[in-house]
Amino acid sequence: MSRPRSQSLPVINTPQRYPPYQYQRLSSPRHIRIIQLLGYDPILSRVFINIVEHDLSTLPKRFTALSYTWGSAIETFEEMHHSAIIGPDKARLSKNPRDIELVVVPPEALETFKRSDDASLDPRGSMVDLYTTPVTTITVTGNLSNFFRTYMIQTWPRRHAQSQACWGPTISLEESTNFWIDAVCIDQNNDEEIAAQIPIMGEIYSSSGRVLAWLGADEARFSVFRWWHDTVYPRMRHVLHRAGEKGILSLRASSCFDTELWANVFGLTPPVELGVANWLDAWTEYWAFYRTRRYFHRVWICQEIVLADRLQTYCGSGELSWGDMIGFTTLLGTIHWVDAIGTQCRVNLPLEWTPSIRGFGIGDLFEVQQQQNSKIWQSTGWVRQWFATISAVRRRGCFKPEDRVYATVGILQQLLPPNTPLPIPIDTTHTPEQLFTFTAAAILKNWPELSIFAFLEHNASRAFSSLPTWVPDLSIDDFPWPLGPFDTYFGAGIATSAPLKELSVNDCFQARATAPIPSFRHIDPIKGQFALHGSKLDTIKQKYPCTHVYDMKLAELAIEVLANLPVHYAHDLVQEEETGATRGQCRVEALIHTMTCAGMGFSSSRGSMEKTSQLFPSFRSWLLMSLSQVWSGIDPVDRLHPAHTARDDVELQKRRAKMMETMTNVGMSSKFMPCMKEIEEMASMIIAADRGEGQWPGLLEQPLEFSDQIRRVMTDRCLFTTENGWLGICLDTALEGDEVWILEGGAVPYVLKKSGSEVEVNIEMAGGETRTSKAEGRIFGGETYVHGVMNGELLDKARTGAVQWEEVVLI
Repeated sequence: MSRPRSQSLPVINTPQRYPPYQYQRLSSPRHIRIIQLLGYDPILSRVFINIVEHDLSTLPKRFTALSYTWGSAIETFEEMHHSAIIGPDKARLSKNPRDIELVVVPPEALETFKRSDDASLDPRGSMVDLYTTPVTTITVTGNLSNFFRTYMIQTWPRRHAQSQACWGPTISLEESTNFWIDAVCIDQNNDEEIAAQIPIMGEIYSSSGRVLAWLGADEARFSVFRWWHDTVYPRMRHVLHRAGEKGILSLRASSCFDTELWANVFGLTPPVELGVANWLDAWTEYWAFYRTRRYFHRVWICQEIVLADRLQTYCGSGELSWGDMIGFTTLLGTIHWVDAIGTQCRVNLPLEWTPSIRGFGIGDLFEVQQQQNSKIWQSTGWVRQWFATISAVRRRGCFKPEDRVYATVGILQQLLPPNTPLPIPIDTTHTPEQLFTFTAAAILKNWPELSIFAFLEHNASRAFSSLPTWVPDLSIDDFPWPLGPFDTYFGAGIATSAPLKELSVNDCFQARATAPIPSFRHIDPIKGQFALHGSKLDTIKQKYPCTHVYDMKLAELAIEVLANLPVHYAHDLVQEEETGATRGQCRVEALIHTMTCAGMGFSSSRGSMEKTSQLFPSFRSWLLMSLSQVWSGIDPVDRLHPAHTARDDVELQKRRAKMMETMTNVGMSSKFMPCMKEIEEMASMIIAADRGEGQWPGLLEQPLEFSDQIRRVMTDRCLFTTENGWLGICLDTALEGDEVWILEGGAVPYVLKKSGSEVEVNIEMAGGETRTSKAEGRIFGGETYVHGVMNGELLDKARTGAVQWEEVVLI
């Protein structure tokens, strides 16, 4: 007697409850599960699937890997870009009655399965045994549930299998029905399986026939967002192709909100039919789409997008071109509109939306994707490319802080030479502190420079206070502007065959990337110790703290520093053209170099007298503008407040007297410095304008190159001088009495603090022997710029024996 079988699809619509699916142990770490979509019951919200195990090494590329965000697809802004979320977000993953239930049908229950929308399939009909076979279920929630509901519509799967010329080649039937989805294909309750699957996730996405990026079922703002890419972007691209560089420069000088610009140059008007009345509203909808879609701010999308061989992006029932999205945001960056758009749109949006994302959340992914595709890392090394990926991931949200490393392992696996083991352990029992320390150790063991130190945050802002001070807290995305990143031209502690200024950009990068790891570099990630060679440069004698880079006090401090420096800065010698004699550099030049970090750009002319002379007029104008405001007692930036009535109070008189004294002590010529008469005259104009009796000085409205240079460099930093007359900038958390060191492999000098405690260090010697020694542990205090040592000048002295290396232990 044959087993009873369902006779037609309506019989499947029974409300019978099935037991939960029990995951079986995978055959090997190289095996994965693939689900096959069989059918959809919209009444009971059930999707019928098969789950089949495959060896990834032999699996054909005829499946789809889903890229999505767990929980809600729309950002609630409740925990917007705060420190790492510890553990699953229960609210976002909570069940609701409309969640999809996956009904797992075993192979023996299936004879044939007829899909009514595809006549090419077997016409004999569908018979599936749901009664005598072990049918089980998996419940999926939130965004993934919405994906299944949207995807399994009446026209499925023909809609996804048909040829769409604008989106690429035809999607095969297998690619439209076979899926790898992490929440379903990995046993989320099995830590051992999760640890085994993490290293191969990148290979899964690169091996798939397509990656389907799911932005969510909610189509709010989608129509305007697609209008920007379908209508505006092609028009802009066409016009700029004809206009060339002149068109780019013209747009840079224009406002992206100018109605006449859009009408006259591009022949466009705001899409009123989509509910947008003006260009500011149109940009706001565009900006808000990125801000409200949690997908763009999720850590795992980096490797999923970068490694995708073919990427399709869906929002609800509509499709987007990822190439157009990348092209448009890249164009906005080229014409320098990104900052203006973000600033103005944040005025139109709720306060909690205000944190900005550079490149609208995808620009950094494009950079990583380009480098990955161009194989540039093959010549510069895998470490640099891996950390670029970590940097892209670091700014994004996650359920667990460990994901900020685990979400890059797929790309790391692709970067490493074949059959090379991962340089970090994959162990889900490790704490975030342990994983971050292993990650930093892996980078320092495989990269000759100390570039990772450029991405360390303030100690006070760390989420994990027990981290070693030399290890970045990757759960924090707020750190000072890096001075010595991977592409820096500085080389304070980096030995090269020739002076840095004599090397081309490519030669410099190639030589430094392939340089050997310093022989004395010992890392103990368990104890959190890092032993290396260093040389103490000096001790900080005086700090010049300032609350903000736009604080007018910074200009007062600048002239105070000048007054305390000798006329000629002895630590950077220049040669006189007429006599050929050498002397110390002009102190104003030294100060400009220091406050701008010599321009921060990668150029052999950076730091030269010619480059500095270009900043003289801008530096002088900045001083005149800032000191005049100090003298007036008025900050014209905030013009909404009523006129000041207490400009001549005691504090103001003290500041004026101090300024007069300092300017007298500086005694510089008018070529470098404004005189007191100019300052008083402009201050009078400011006071009159504040009373409504005149115009604000035009200088206050002009962009200054010097101001732009220091905006990034001096944020969270302050000027300092040392006991032996060195001039530099350091983090504002440094203290007088802290030491400035040159460390072997460090592109810039660093502040180190004495810990006051002795630590025992195990040093591995040649031949496998271990030497145990005791030393005072030192606390890492951040990067510095010290004028006169940034290009390896101290290393030249080290070769002559004038400077001696010693062992330093960071804790």
